[in-house]
Amino acid sequence: MDDDKTPKYFDPEKRRRQKELSRQRDEERLARGEITMMGLQKENMAFRRLRRDRIMFARCPKTGTPRYLAMGDKRKSDSDEGK
Repeated sequence: MDDDKTPKYFDPEKRRRQKELSRQRDEERLARGEITMMGLQKENMAFRRLRRDRIMFARCPKTGTPRYLAMGDKRKSDSDEGK
């Protein structure tokens, strides 16, 4: 078999080393003050780009624009609180 056709297998030891290096880089960045703890947590979130307040469920057949389903409570403005 050629190298291009060799099946790829998950190597847990290689992945462990990658994560260890990533943690070391994160600690170094924190120590140098390049990033805050909160910034690092946001950066490392698995679903940081996922919006929890709306979910795309379909596309308009005519225009192709996405249609969203709103999730959760609608945020109240300061003027609504007195009502």
